[in-house]
Amino acid sequence: MNVTQTVLDYFASKGGLPGATDAEKLACSYLDAKVIDSMGIIEMISHFEDECGVRFEADDMQSEDFQTVGGLIRVIEKLRSQA
Repeated sequence: MNVTQTVLDYFASKGGLPGATDAEKLACSYLDAKVIDSMGIIEMISHFEDECGVRFEADDMQSEDFQTVGGLIRVIEKLRSQA
């Protein structure tokens, strides 16, 4: 499974990410860019837990990494490596 593509596909299904390059998209803070709202976080977490076979802990969701697309990918990859 390609976690990066899975995450990018998810956000594409929500209207896409701002930015012309992959680097800009990965640096995007999806809440600040209003790609999803606070209620959408619940759906996003559930989607990635099911799709990627991970379980987010409170510390994961409160981390600075969790706030950007690239950071979210790193969190998911870290959780997958611990499984």
